[in-house]
Amino acid sequence: MERLPVATLLVALISLLVSAPCLLPPRLSLGAQGDQPGDSPSAFSLRPEAVREGQVYRLVSYIFVYGNVISLVCGAVVIWYFSSNFEKTVGTAKHCLLMLAFAISLALLYLLLRAALAGLLDVADAEGFTPVAFAMLGTSIARSRMRRTLLLGVNLRMALVPWFLLGMAWFIPSSSLLGNVCGLLVGNIYGYGYCSGVDLTELTVSRLDQKLPFRLWKRIPGLKYIPASLAERRASQTRKLNPVPGSYPTQSYLSSPPLAPLLVPAQPPGVHSSAPPLACTAAPALHHGPGAPGESWPQNHLRAPSEPSPASLPLSGPDGWTPRQADGAGIHQAPGFRAAGAASGAAEFCRVHVG
Repeated sequence: MERLPVATLLVALISLLVSAPCLLPPRLSLGAQGDQPGDSPSAFSLRPEAVREGQVYRLVSYIFVYGNVISLVCGAVVIWYFSSNFEKTVGTAKHCLLMLAFAISLALLYLLLRAALAGLLDVADAEGFTPVAFAMLGTSIARSRMRRTLLLGVNLRMALVPWFLLGMAWFIPSSSLLGNVCGLLVGNIYGYGYCSGVDLTELTVSRLDQKLPFRLWKRIPGLKYIPASLAERRASQTRKLNPVPGSYPTQSYLSSPPLAPLLVPAQPPGVHSSAPPLACTAAPALHHGPGAPGESWPQNHLRAPSEPSPASLPLSGPDGWTPRQADGAGIHQAPGFRAAGAASGAAEFCRVHVG
């Protein structure tokens, strides 16, 4: 099972802790005064009145707020899919920096547009991670080379995918349509390079990997820390694709059959031959025959024992070597050459049996 990126898991845990007061049953005091101020998620949601009063923490805290269990479950799915994919693309350190930058910038744009539309529309408070997820989606699509994609069985252009998902996000409880639109606009602005002057370089973000708290996040067991360097991310993917030797089954090949015993019967009584016997050995070997490719044919090789060269043999004469037939008659041959009759006679008794 693939490990979850560390920043994505931290976002989910913070969302659960911040939204816990709304998920738990309300605590009734003795004076029946209801909930204490700040116990509900509205204490962290994005409200223009609270920001004007100096509660600037709401510019970031609203992304961790969920009003009910259904919105929390939907937010967890959004965090798991969009945040984890974006973190794998840019790295853990840059993911955290961009998440904060997206949250603050789209919150300011949301407050500006809400003030302009105050007399026309009744806009709800922005809460949840969905606006930041649309900013990440807009950045990824703006920098993607794909032109079309398959979404829910429909072949769509990449530029239309965010607007299609924007309509689906409208049905999420406590989701702000204006906040999602602001997040999509901010993501497109950053993705198309209009903020390249203030963007952090890869070298700068790589130095942050050695600083706190990112240095401690690398040591958390069971979680995956994504480095900021593109070369390190590609190297980790290459190590994942290259299997460890022995992790995959290998094909076993059948060994060659053992050598078959050779049966060479003795010569019948009364038959004498002074020629050395012909040694017959069978060495089955696999050779490719004229059939289909890969088809092998066993072949037997007959070899004679090594003999002295003709020059080393004594010549015929008193010291010459002349084989005799069964009746004792000598076989006349040229000096220095063996008689072929004896060799052929001995070869007739050689039988090769290949199992």
